[in-house]
Amino acid sequence: MTVTLPGHTAPAAAPGGRGRTRSVLVIGAGIGGLATAVRLAHAGYRVTLAEKFDHPGGRAGVWRSEGFTFDTGPSLVMMPEIWQDLFKTVGRRLEDYLTLVQVDPAYRLHFDDGSTFEMTSRLNQLVENFEAVEPGAGQQLLRWLRDSGILYHGGVKFIRRNMHRFTSMLNIGTMGPFGARHALGDLQAFARRYFKDQRLLQAVTFQALYLGLSPYRALGVYGLLGFSEAAGGIHYPIGGMHQLSVALARLATELGVDIRYQTPIARLEKSGGKVTAAITADGQRLTADVVVANSDLPYTYEKLLEEPLPMPSRMAPQFSCSVVLLYLGVNRTYPNLRHHTLAISESLPASCKALFEEKRMPADPPFYVVATTRTDPGQAPPGCENLFCLVLAPSQDPARPIDWKVEGPKVAERTLERMEAIGMPNLRQHIVTQKIITPDHFTSAFGNLRGEAFGLDHGLTQIGWFRPHNRHPKLQNLYFVGQSTHPGCGVPIVLISAECAVERVRQDVPV
Repeated sequence: MTVTLPGHTAPAAAPGGRGRTRSVLVIGAGIGGLATAVRLAHAGYRVTLAEKFDHPGGRAGVWRSEGFTFDTGPSLVMMPEIWQDLFKTVGRRLEDYLTLVQVDPAYRLHFDDGSTFEMTSRLNQLVENFEAVEPGAGQQLLRWLRDSGILYHGGVKFIRRNMHRFTSMLNIGTMGPFGARHALGDLQAFARRYFKDQRLLQAVTFQALYLGLSPYRALGVYGLLGFSEAAGGIHYPIGGMHQLSVALARLATELGVDIRYQTPIARLEKSGGKVTAAITADGQRLTADVVVANSDLPYTYEKLLEEPLPMPSRMAPQFSCSVVLLYLGVNRTYPNLRHHTLAISESLPASCKALFEEKRMPADPPFYVVATTRTDPGQAPPGCENLFCLVLAPSQDPARPIDWKVEGPKVAERTLERMEAIGMPNLRQHIVTQKIITPDHFTSAFGNLRGEAFGLDHGLTQIGWFRPHNRHPKLQNLYFVGQSTHPGCGVPIVLISAECAVERVRQDVPV
């Protein structure tokens, strides 16, 4: 059965495309798909959004059990100004859709020697914290903020442009002389310009892990992540990160987007240099003038299009790492926990080599604990904690795959022991509900071909023009949004991805 989406008419009925409303089908109601639908609907397109699950958000979902609420994906909001921009663009106020609060201190780092370090946006306190670790580092912090700020402002300006022309990639001068000189350098070398103590180096570089990227193989430009945390702060929406998805879905509906849940797309039909229909799992043909895929990009090419993923660099695609997730509802509280706690071992360089290069699970990978009740007590029953723990894990090497049915429980048990050691005593005795997610879940639920959690890797050969472009090279009406196309992964970056994709649609297929 063919279903013609609202606003779509056959080209023969309207020569040149004038005099009718263009229709768009967006595949996937992740944050990128929702933001794309919002922008296109506001611009006058008739938008239908097909989502396989019964709720919005994709990875940014929610799990509830025994009175506990857990976010299943992103756990913090950086760069809130990108969210503000999206809502302002469509004539709305973000504050009318959700309550965003700053988390301070942003997080606490735990090191092997028992020492801790807290990152805060209160500058005087942050200077004191750096100085307490390394004499003179307080003054160096101010230099680091100045210089990483240059990378931040120049870098954001640089990536908020489409990169489908190689000349766009070459125009790195928009970052200014300092940014252009250091952006493509080494992140560790950049950090060593300011700090010597290994703990401080880790404190300002570990953020590359947010991208599923080793901080020991990251470009200098990713120093902007540490600046964003220190200068802009980390934020959290009351009710959980899933409220971001709910807010976008509400906004999309208000703007006229037809969101169709439980509508998985099985394949894309192609003819004459265009996508002619999206075929649902139950055999319906959804037709539209334009298709924007927010489904995982490598999956979209391999499964929906049955084509190889085009890599502009002509190199084989490299995938980011994955994660093992533990959702733990416990019947006591741990008052010494911060909202965000990160455990980093002395062997972080070796752990990163195992994770990113050798594709094996190290004995002591970095792990991260989120206790949202510090900010939002309603996320757990009174006197209880909802603990979300993220453990970095390798993506699958097809030649040496990991059996996560065996390895997953082992990782979970080791992690519980390590959590107890950093301030959560007798944790295992107090668990009343739990769930373990392994890399297999990212393949079964979201189609990630290697079980990767952060899309394609963000090395030099897979950023900017070298990253798969946000329009299909041959199918003129097929566009892409999300973490594996330009500019990359991370919630604010995916919002920028939507901004760039919509700009191309509006240029190529005006209303």
